[in-house]
Amino acid sequence: MQQSIDTHAGNAIAHTHARTNPVLVYAILAIFTLLEVTITVTGGLPRQTLIPLLLAISFVKASLVALYYMHLRYEKAIYGIVFIIPAAFAVFLITVLLSG
Repeated sequence: MQQSIDTHAGNAIAHTHARTNPVLVYAILAIFTLLEVTITVTGGLPRQTLIPLLLAISFVKASLVALYYMHLRYEKAIYGIVFIIPAAFAVFLITVLLSG
């Protein structure tokens, strides 16, 4: 009594999670880029505010690129964590060192 294994059905179940539209992610990245350029060109913000703000926006953009275009969003959570935690720590360190 041998059970048949239907691998096609298993793959169909594994790939049922919803995918995010890459055009939507591109639009969000474009909006953040325009925001960065606007903040930089208009000026008026002190350096202690400007640097952390621009670093935070660039961190969000880098995270979106890694998670959606490098497909880390659809892999095991540890792969995204391995990228995001050190990057967030680096942004924090740069902010602390440059704002002092």
